[in-house]
Amino acid sequence: MFVEHHISYWKHAALRVLDVRHALLERGEYLNAYQLPSNVFLYSASGKAQVLLDNKAYNSDANLVCHAGKGAILDIVQVEDPFEYYLIFYQALVTGPYLQNAVRRLRSGSPFQLQYGFAPQFPAPLFLLVEQMNQQWQQSGTLEQFQVKALFHQFVYELLKQWEEHEAVGLQPDVVQQAVRHMEDYYAEPITLHSLAAMLDCNPRQLQRLFKDRVRTGPIDYLIQLRLEKAKTMLHQTSIPLNQIAEAVGYLDSYHFSKMFKKYTGVSPSQFKQQGSMLNGRRDIPSLLSQYPIVKGQERRYSCLSEDENHSQYNDKGVIHMQRNTKSAAAMLMISLVMVLSACTGAGANTNSGGASAAGNSAAVQTQAPAASPVESKVRTIQHLKGELKLEQTPEKIVVLDVQYIDQLLALGEQPVGSVSADTDNTDFPEYLTDKLSDVKVLGTQDGPNMEAIIAAAPDLIICTEFQEQDYDKLVKIAPTIMFERNEDWRTILLKFGQIVDKEQEAQDVVDQYTKRTADLKAELAQKMAGQTVALIRPRDDIIRLHTTGHRTAQILYDDLGLSAPAMAVDDKQTSLSLSMEVLPKLQAEHLFLLVDDSNAALTEEFMDTSIWKNLSAVKDNHLYKVNTTLWIGYYGPIAINLVLDEVAEALL
Repeated sequence: MFVEHHISYWKHAALRVLDVRHALLERGEYLNAYQLPSNVFLYSASGKAQVLLDNKAYNSDANLVCHAGKGAILDIVQVEDPFEYYLIFYQALVTGPYLQNAVRRLRSGSPFQLQYGFAPQFPAPLFLLVEQMNQQWQQSGTLEQFQVKALFHQFVYELLKQWEEHEAVGLQPDVVQQAVRHMEDYYAEPITLHSLAAMLDCNPRQLQRLFKDRVRTGPIDYLIQLRLEKAKTMLHQTSIPLNQIAEAVGYLDSYHFSKMFKKYTGVSPSQFKQQGSMLNGRRDIPSLLSQYPIVKGQERRYSCLSEDENHSQYNDKGVIHMQRNTKSAAAMLMISLVMVLSACTGAGANTNSGGASAAGNSAAVQTQAPAASPVESKVRTIQHLKGELKLEQTPEKIVVLDVQYIDQLLALGEQPVGSVSADTDNTDFPEYLTDKLSDVKVLGTQDGPNMEAIIAAAPDLIICTEFQEQDYDKLVKIAPTIMFERNEDWRTILLKFGQIVDKEQEAQDVVDQYTKRTADLKAELAQKMAGQTVALIRPRDDIIRLHTTGHRTAQILYDDLGLSAPAMAVDDKQTSLSLSMEVLPKLQAEHLFLLVDDSNAALTEEFMDTSIWKNLSAVKDNHLYKVNTTLWIGYYGPIAINLVLDEVAEALL
């Protein structure tokens, strides 16, 4: 049954009761838009009302049990008879060996975030436990609170038992709607992607992905436009000074606010105000947010999101059509042809856990161009994310679908026949490698590899990452395909490349040389940098991205070179944090490496013009070092990393 999937979570969770509350709503009274600060059980003991959890209604004529996760919005409306209820606030932490398995299963729904409600068949046992918890909690003693914890375990047991018998169906919380509601209520407060995710008790990357899927923009971009909408209203309807308007919508620096306003509206705040006065009070100024289906209608209390993602979405602004990315018919025809030809030639040696066999590509190659003959060598077995691949010959024509692998191959004296292009600079391939490359074909981008170009390259081996997961079945029909984890340690991947091109000793030599070099540099930095912290930051999407100790490049600074990270950057569970300009001074780093490239150069200049930036201690002390984003975090190979070491040594020694 549904509940059985979650019992093991409760079994392995460390539970802590945070508060127990008892309340009564008289007829006509209501609880309006209460955002839950933690996970909550609601138990109604008597009365008649309607309980709303993120606008999902549960009707109560007497006894009702509801559950919602942190960040959900609770309303109690339509109170016809005095409605008596209890709220049990709690925290759950899954620890120990079970943690990793639990995290992997979170996509199927954490019971601590699940929303549900049902009328228990046997309310008396639940009521007695809730009533005892409330009585003991009022005593406020340590022993009484310990008893509350024991009673809470009994309550959860009884609840799960009755829920299983009732076969209640839980609903996943709508974190996008919760996020929008929170930003609408607290847009003037400092909000980052990570603080928003923490408030909703979800993963920042998951929130970013869900938000973009539903709203077609990221949460921070939505917040910026929400703030600017509020500013437009004040500019149009009041005579409040610009600096006060900026502060009222969350910008402490009015210059930064003006820059942001012009970027999104095309005019400065003063120009907008003049245009507004010329409209003689008309309210039809185009809204920045009107393009998004999340925008609330005039008569709607809650943001309206379509629950059917396969149909057009409607709101009060009109119809918003769903867009689908389609591949060219020619590319699909060629892939189909390759798949047919591959089926005729038989399976190759690629074995994977998903059951898909990698077909031989000889027929496909013959239709394009004569392939070079692979070099005879010993049999090697390459372990990768999809299983293993046995190589009986050394591949001559390798296609890579991540630019960092160009670096890996060149470090071993090899190069690919084709690669996807870099996505941050206006060059196809890394500038530091261009003089070493000859006739490498561009095969699209990392997010959108060009299947036609890959087929035309006639590879005898394709190397990709999990970023191409959705294309893997197509790739293995073109040529044997290896999938590596993109953020795997470059040393581990280099040794695998050594296996692939039959240069294992050369790969080990490169790793050994790096180990010696970093050990020497670490000793020098220890003397020079004692007590000083170093941070790696990147302006992006109108915020500052702080790369934490868990980021692969930051690990070079903090692990390989022994540099000290500021407290805010110490986080091995996530690779970056999103900081607003207002939060940046709290970073308190003595040295800043600033990641800049063509994609964020203009934004970086905007940030550097603000008073907040100019007052950073690292800036005042001339300890700000501009470095290239793609070299530092995009081209994760031994050649690039040794260039990074050069720049670190030049900056800090």
